[in-house]
Amino acid sequence: IQGDFFYGNDANESKFKEISSNYAILHLALHGEVDNENPDNSKLFFTQSDKSSTDDNMLHTFELYNMNLKADLAVLSACNTGTGKITNGEGIMSLGKAFQYAGVRSVLLSQWPVSDAVAPTIMDSFYKHLGEGKNKAEALRLSKLEFLETANNITANPYLWGSFFILGDTRPIDFKDN
Repeated sequence: IQGDFFYGNDANESKFKEISSNYAILHLALHGEVDNENPDNSKLFFTQSDKSSTDDNMLHTFELYNMNLKADLAVLSACNTGTGKITNGEGIMSLGKAFQYAGVRSVLLSQWPVSDAVAPTIMDSFYKHLGEGKNKAEALRLSKLEFLETANNITANPYLWGSFFILGDTRPIDFKDN
């Protein structure tokens, strides 16, 4: 899938806030931290950027509530992005829910810590199936099944590959229009 990729010093919070509303797919592969006592303090950690920036390189849930994102899909390939405090009338207050509140139509989340050895394989396969026109849920299901075809006794453990799930609109993405 073609797009813009940001690594190292370019992968910072200020840059994300500046340009994220211009993209149909947001893929964030970084560290996440859930605060179950105060869900608004849950955060994603970006690379340290220029010291002159007012951003702290931690994208908090409360900051997402003030953003206007237009993405069809946000992939949060970080630990625990789909977990959080259960609140009456709201459900699970997670980073993923904050992305939806900001306007993202669907979010790929994790239910527990993500394996750095397994996640890239599953994500590569997921995007391959999205590119073939599969809906988001089917693309994720197929990527997990493909991973299991080559897994050994250790990597077949569901703890390593079963964390990811889709929340929101599961329709296919039309890459020709984006």
